[in-house]
Amino acid sequence: MKDLQKMNISLLCKWWWKLEQNEGHWQEIVRKKYMKNDAISRLKKKSTNSPVWNQLLSVKDIYIQGRKMIVGKDNATSLWRDTWVCETPLKDKFPQLFQISNEPEITVAGAANVGWHMSFRRWLNEGLQTQFRQLRDLLSSFAINSDKDKPKWIWGNNGLFSVKSMYDQLCINEVGAQYNLIWKAKLPLKIKIWLWLIEHNAILTKDNLAKKNWSGDIHCLFCNEVETIDHLFFVCVSSKYTWSLVASVLGASHRPISFGQFWQWASVLLPNRKHFHIIGLAAICWALWTTRNDSCFEKKAIRSPTEIVCSASSFIKILGRFTDGTKQGGTRSRCGGPPEDGAALPHTGFWQWRGDSSSSVVLVICSGVSSFSESSGAFVPFLQ
Repeated sequence: MKDLQKMNISLLCKWWWKLEQNEGHWQEIVRKKYMKNDAISRLKKKSTNSPVWNQLLSVKDIYIQGRKMIVGKDNATSLWRDTWVCETPLKDKFPQLFQISNEPEITVAGAANVGWHMSFRRWLNEGLQTQFRQLRDLLSSFAINSDKDKPKWIWGNNGLFSVKSMYDQLCINEVGAQYNLIWKAKLPLKIKIWLWLIEHNAILTKDNLAKKNWSGDIHCLFCNEVETIDHLFFVCVSSKYTWSLVASVLGASHRPISFGQFWQWASVLLPNRKHFHIIGLAAICWALWTTRNDSCFEKKAIRSPTEIVCSASSFIKILGRFTDGTKQGGTRSRCGGPPEDGAALPHTGFWQWRGDSSSSVVLVICSGVSSFSESSGAFVPFLQ
């Protein structure tokens, strides 16, 4: 039986394809009224829009993921947000540069007209300068042609959109790698269900509560932004601190900024430890979630993001015992030093071999991490 919601999304995406690919009276009217020669990826919902247009905008991001732009002379392709010069948007390939760019909404044609010149909000350190050189090399090898910008559908065999290809792509996650990792992981059942709800955007973050007519404050307890799933677990200053430390430990040049990016990020850093990706994700997100709930319902103030890091370390150790088949009682413990049976890996003292299992690695954040602060220079590249 077809999923009616996914089928509806697929049919709505077809209108986007017709709007970009075909010429006609209704396309011309819509472009002049709503798009005004702007890139689709930069369009946003407005209260003055018609309900039909806002409904189309609600599936815009899904549609954009499935098409790659063939760039011409128009301003229809966003430099950062659209896929055009490589297989992913530049904002995902160079996320740190995108976050500090002074022109995050510039089009490809606009950037080409100024010779690919870019400016940023702060000075680029050595690592960012290397990324910027890679970006400039990528852009300088690209030639703008005189044709109009046009989309190519990457989820189809012939480059053309079809409702079937869109629907099949939406259904991939039902049997995809993330779901298999969740249900096959040796984790407590309630953690598996909780992760499954996150994948469906169904846990009770404040934005989801507001959809159920909840009238409370929808802003994050740790900052002034609206609390969404991606914000709480990746974008909030507390989660940035936590993921920045993890990224530093793993020797990564950047931290993940969403669940979708996490899977790619972890696969690159730990390609031979894929069954541990879900354990690390579960422990870090559960630490953020429980700390948020303590602040929300028990009014416990968080003194430092280091508390979240220590909780995540404890959860990883506990979940690591689940993986080894040794179920331990309780879900929390205070942050302590490394295991006595551990031997530090050469890369860093934060990683410890589990002496009782040659096939598992447990991330241990030692008590000495409390000496770090958000303003520490080691975390500047991650926290900006």
